[in-house]
Formats: sequence, structure tokens, C-alpha cells
Amino acid sequence: MNTEWISSSIVLPHEGESVEFVLQDREAIIGGSFANLTFQSRWTGYPPNRVQTWRSASISAVVRDP
Repeated sequence: MNTEWISSSIVLPHEGESVEFVLQDREAIIGGSFANLTFQSRWTGYPPNRVQTWRSASISAVVRDP
């Protein structure tokens, strides 16, 4: 994926958008979605102030090599 990371303090994803995000003070990328002003993973939700950066995980944002 070649989508740039966006700081959650600058802008939040669209409601229902598939995203990948990184929590504050962590390095692991978590996949999920953004709904009800919360970054949702498979197991729990995180408020925007716990998320350092995010990027779109939608199929349209994926750049594939031919």
C-alpha cells in the first residue's frame, strides 16, 4: 500500500471508511474501520486521541504493480 499516513490530530477518516492505524507510542499497524468517531479494530475501539496516524485501507487506495 502506497497511501500516506495522516495524523489523527489533523483530519479524521470518513464515517465507515476502512483504515489502518497506529496507536500512540506503538509501532504495530492495526486494520479496521472508522465509525461513530472511533477507530474500530476487530476486538475494540479507540478514540482519535489514542491514534497517532491512520491511512485509508480502501481498495481504491491500493496501488498494485502490473
